Amino acid sequence: MPRKRSRILEAKRFSFVIAVLIFGVFSLLYFSTRIFQNLEGPILDTHFRLKTTKESKAIQEGAVLSHQNLQISDSILILGIDQKTLAEYGKWPFSRTRHADLINAFSRIKGQENRESSLFIDVFFIEEDPDPTNDALLADAIGDSDRVFLETVLSPYGSVEEGDPMTARQEALYDGYGTIGNVKGDWKKLVAFYGYEPPLEPFARAASGYGHANFMSDSDQVYRRQPLVLRSSVLVETLRLDELRPGHTVDAASFERLAWQDDRGGYHDIETPLTEASLARLAERMEAEAPLRIVDDDMDGTPDDSYYVVRRYRDSFVPAITLSLALNYFHRTLDEVEVVVGSHILIPSPKVIDPDTGELVDYAIQVEPDQFDADGNLVAEGERRTLPEIRIPINEQGQMIVNFMGPRSSPTSDGVQTFPVRSYSAYANRAPGSDPATWRRTLAVKDKILMVGAFAAGVAEDEKPTPLGIMYGIEMHANALNTILMDNFIHQAPVWVDLAVLGFAILLLAFLSSRLPAIAGFFVTIGAVAAYFYGVNYAFDSRAYLINFSMTSLAAGFTFISVVVYRVFTEERDKRQIRETFGKYLSPRVVDQLANDPPELGGVDKDLTVFFSDIRGFTTLSENMTSQELVNHLNVYFSAMTDLAIEYMGTLDKYIGDAMMAFWGAPLPLQDHAELACKCALRQMQVLDELNAGWPEAKHIHIGIGINSGIMTVGNMGSRQRMNYTLMGDNVNLCSRLEATNKEYGTRIIISEYTYAHVRDKFVVRELDNIRVKGKNKPVLIYELVDCLESIDPPAKVAAK
Repeated sequence: MPRKRSRILEAKRFSFVIAVLIFGVFSLLYFSTRIFQNLEGPILDTHFRLKTTKESKAIQEGAVLSHQNLQISDSILILGIDQKTLAEYGKWPFSRTRHADLINAFSRIKGQENRESSLFIDVFFIEEDPDPTNDALLADAIGDSDRVFLETVLSPYGSVEEGDPMTARQEALYDGYGTIGNVKGDWKKLVAFYGYEPPLEPFARAASGYGHANFMSDSDQVYRRQPLVLRSSVLVETLRLDELRPGHTVDAASFERLAWQDDRGGYHDIETPLTEASLARLAERMEAEAPLRIVDDDMDGTPDDSYYVVRRYRDSFVPAITLSLALNYFHRTLDEVEVVVGSHILIPSPKVIDPDTGELVDYAIQVEPDQFDADGNLVAEGERRTLPEIRIPINEQGQMIVNFMGPRSSPTSDGVQTFPVRSYSAYANRAPGSDPATWRRTLAVKDKILMVGAFAAGVAEDEKPTPLGIMYGIEMHANALNTILMDNFIHQAPVWVDLAVLGFAILLLAFLSSRLPAIAGFFVTIGAVAAYFYGVNYAFDSRAYLINFSMTSLAAGFTFISVVVYRVFTEERDKRQIRETFGKYLSPRVVDQLANDPPELGGVDKDLTVFFSDIRGFTTLSENMTSQELVNHLNVYFSAMTDLAIEYMGTLDKYIGDAMMAFWGAPLPLQDHAELACKCALRQMQVLDELNAGWPEAKHIHIGIGINSGIMTVGNMGSRQRMNYTLMGDNVNLCSRLEATNKEYGTRIIISEYTYAHVRDKFVVRELDNIRVKGKNKPVLIYELVDCLESIDPPAKVAAK
C-alpha cells in the first residue's frame, strides 16, 4: 500500500486549514481594498426596499393605532417649488421678491410664539440680481425673519485665499453662526474642499444659520450618506520647497497644515514639524510626482527660476445644513458639538420648547403610538423616550448613513408622501404687508422645520439616485435631518463583529462541506446564505444595525467550493492510489469499483473464500534448472495463475516461495465468492495442463490447491510505514492445511465442507474423509473438486455472452 496520507491532510481536518486561509484572504481584502464596501451599497439598497415605512393595525375592539410612522418626525415640512408654483410665477429662477414674500409670510404673523423653528431655503443666491432692489428686499426679509438658514456649496476643485471675495462671503457665514471647533481624532481624514460658492454677503450676514448642502455618492453613483462635517481649506501661504528647513511647523491648534499637489491634481499632507529625513523624502517624492513651477519674469521665453510649491492651508470645519437645522431645533450651538472623527458627533442635552408652557424641556421621542377610539378621542398616550444626548455615528470621512424612510414623495397630498409636502406658492402668495394689523394669527407651522426646495423636473439639477430611487435634493436633506431628529441612526457593525461573523460562517461551512455530499453541501450553503441574509435584514429593520453581508456570503461560497474542490482532488488521488495498490492483484473492473466506492481499510470480519496453491516437487524442479531459468519458468507459471485469479474477480494476497495465496469477497463483497474460487481452481488446472504440454518433462509443474470458506479478518496489516492487504484467522490456516493434504490423498483440489455448502448444486465433488488437520481439534469433512456442472468461463466472458 502507498504511504498513508497525514491525518491533517484528510478533508475533514484540512477543511479547517482551508477555512483559515480563506479567512486570511478575505480579511486582507477587507482592510486593503473597498471591494466589500462597494458591494454593500446595493445590499443596503435592498434592506431599504424591504423595510416597512408605515404601520396600521387594530390592537383591540374599538381602538386603532395612529397611522403616523413614529420614525418620521412631524416637525419636518417640505415646501416644494412644484409645477403649480412654476405655472403661477413663470420661468425659473423667478424674482427674488418671491422668496422675500415666502419668508415674510411666515415671519409676519401676530402669534410670534406660533412661528417655525427654522426656514431652510435650498436655493443658491450666488449671483447678484439684475435689480439691486430685489436683493435688498430679500436681505431685509431674511434679517427680519431671524429664522432663515442658507446653504453654501463646497467644491473639491479650485482654490480660495484669504481676502478673496468668495472668502469674505464664507467668513460672513462663519461670523454669524460659527464653525465646528471641537474636532478630535485624525481630522485630516475628513474630506478637504478647496473651493466654495457661498451666498452673497448681505444674505450671509442676515441669515440665522448656514450649512453646506453637499452629498457624496458612493462608487456606484448612488447617494446613501451625507457628510455632516466637511473640511474647507483656505490657502494662507505659498512656500518654496527649497526654502523649507528642518523644524518648520504650522499652528496645528488652528487646524493649519502643509500640503503639496501632484501632477494629477491630488493633494498630499506633509507631517510637521519637518525633519531632515522627512524633507529628503518629500523632495524625492515631489521631484517624481509634482509639477515644477516655472518663473519667467522678463517674458523672454527663457525660465528665470523654477521650484516646487508647498502650500500652507488653514482648515475650517463646516457643518451640513441638516446638522445646523438639528442643532437649532435642539437649541444647541456649534460650540457645544463634539466631533470624533471615525466615531461620532455628540449633541449634548438636546432641548425643545414645550408647546404648552413655552419653556425649554428635555427632548423626547415617541416610541409607542397613541391609542384613539373610533371617534378619534385619545385613549392612552404612547411611551416617550427622553434623550440625554444624541450621538451620531460617522465614518472617517465624517459621513452619516441616511436612514431613508420611504420613496420619493408626491408633490400633492393625494399621492404617497413620506414627508408632508406643500406648494411653495400656497405660502408665498399669502405674504402680508408691513402693517401688523393685516397679519394672520398663525400659519400652523409652530416649531416646524420648513425646508424649501425644488420639487419639479427642470427647476434645477437636483434629482439624485438614492437607495429608494430618484429623489429631489430637498427630500434627501429631509431624510438626513429626520435621521438626526428621531435618533434613528444606522449603526455600522464594528470591524470585530464583521470578522467574528466571517470566521464563524467560514468554519461552519468548512465543517459541513467536508462531511456532507457535495449536492447536500451546496443546498446547505445556499440555505445558510439565505438564512444569514434574513438575519442581517432583521437586524437592519428592527435595530437599524448594519452587518456586512457580501463579505460573509462570498466567503461562505468560496469555502464550499474550495472544500469540494479539495475533496475532488484528494478523492482522485485516493482513487489513483487504490488503482496503484489493487491493480496489481485485482481485475480492472473490480479496481474501478473500488475507486468509486473505496473500502473501509483496517481489520474487518467478513465471510470470504481463501485459496492456497503450492508446487509439488519444487526441489526436484529447481535442481534441473539454473537459478535464472527457474525464475523465468516460475514467472510464466505465476503470471498465468495470477491472471486467472484476477479474471475470476479474486484478490491476489501474496506469493510465499513457490506458493500462491488469493481470496474472494474482499475488498468488494461477492455473493458467489466460493463459486468463483472453485471455477478459478478448475480453470487453473486446465491452463497448467496446457503449459505442461509445451514444456519438457523435466520442467513440468504439478500443484495442489486448497479452498476454504468462512469468517476471516481482512484489511491492512503491518506498520504505518509498510502494510499489506491480507487475511488472518483460523479459516486461513485451515485452507493452508487443506492444500497440503492433497499429498496424502493424491488429489489436486480439496475443498472444505464450508466451501461445499456454498457450491453443492453447481459442482461435481468426491467426498474424501472426515479429518482432523494439524492445529484443529474439530474434524472437518473434505471433498475433492472434480468438475463444474456449468461453464467455468470467467465472469467477463459470461457477461459478454
